[in-house]
Amino acid sequence: MKDLALVVDTTLKYSDIWDIYFDQLNKFFPSEIKRYIFTDVYDRTYNQDIVPIYYNNDDSYRNQFLSCLKNVKEKYILYNSEDYVLYDNVDMDEVYRVIDILDNDENYDFVKFLKGPEITYPYSKDHKFINIIDPSYNLFAQQASVWKKDALISIFENSPSENGRMQQEPGGTEVCRKLNIGGLQYFRGEEKKRGYHHWDSHIFPYIATAIVKGKWNFSEYFNELEPLIKKYQIDPIKRGIL
Repeated sequence: MKDLALVVDTTLKYSDIWDIYFDQLNKFFPSEIKRYIFTDVYDRTYNQDIVPIYYNNDDSYRNQFLSCLKNVKEKYILYNSEDYVLYDNVDMDEVYRVIDILDNDENYDFVKFLKGPEITYPYSKDHKFINIIDPSYNLFAQQASVWKKDALISIFENSPSENGRMQQEPGGTEVCRKLNIGGLQYFRGEEKKRGYHHWDSHIFPYIATAIVKGKWNFSEYFNELEPLIKKYQIDPIKRGIL
C-alpha cells in the first residue's frame, strides 16, 4: 500500500453537491485509501470514514488550505475538490504506477490526471501515457492530481498570504518555477474532449467540474449529471444551469 491519502477541498462551499460527491466516491474509489476533508463544518453522516481537518473560515484560502495540508500525515496526496464527481472506477494500478515514477524521479513533484491547455512532451519511451508539462506555460492547476505533499506545502508557503482561490491557482505556476517544481501529466490520447480546454481522464474519471460559475455544468456533462441530480431530488433551477 502506497503512502497515499485523498484530500477533499470544500472551500468552494458547494454543500448541495456533497450527497452526490461522497456517494460516487464510495462507489468508485477504494475504501482502503485514507480520506481527509478540508472544511469549516462537516456532518459525518455524509461519510463516516473521512477524517475532517478544520480551517478558520475567516482566513484567506491560501491560509485555510495550508493549515489543513500540514495536518495530513501521508507522503502523497490525491487532490480533489467537492465538485469533482466520479462517474467510473479509478484505475488504482495506474495511480500507483505514477507514484512509483515520483518516488524514483526527484525532478517531478506531481502528476496531473487530466489534459488541459498545457504544453507537454513525452516523459520517456518506457513510461507510456506520461508526459512532461512544460514549465513555461500553465504548469500549476488545482485539478485531480497526485502530489508530493511537501512540494504542495512549499508552493502555498511561498504564495502571498492573502491569496484567494482565484489568485492561488494562476499564481502557482510562477511559484513552481521559482522552486523548480516539475509536473507530469497522464494522458492516453484516446480520451474524449470536453469543452474547449480539457479532455476526460482515464485514470481518474471525474466531472471537471460539476459546477461552473456557480451553476450546474450541463453544457459539458449533461449525461453524467442529469441522472444524479434526479436521483438525489435536487432542483437544478435553484442553482441554475450552464
